[in-house]
Amino acid sequence: MTGGPAGGPPPEAERSDWTDQDLLTRDEAGGRIRAEIAETQARLDRTDPSRAEERAALERRLAALRAHAAASAGPSGA
Repeated sequence: MTGGPAGGPPPEAERSDWTDQDLLTRDEAGGRIRAEIAETQARLDRTDPSRAEERAALERRLAALRAHAAASAGPSGA
């Protein structure tokens, strides 16, 4: 079905759950990634060097977050 009766909007059951309000803007997503990078870096800085496995996991997470932030920035880098 492509619409409701007489060409009106589709019935509620056929409407998409995705609306513009559900989507983060690039700025919002970028801000969240930057905040997560800062939080992860702070956790890494607080983690005792003797906890090698935990530090390695945090370093991997930090690298992944930074890679995602760089890829999400687009060609302008902003």
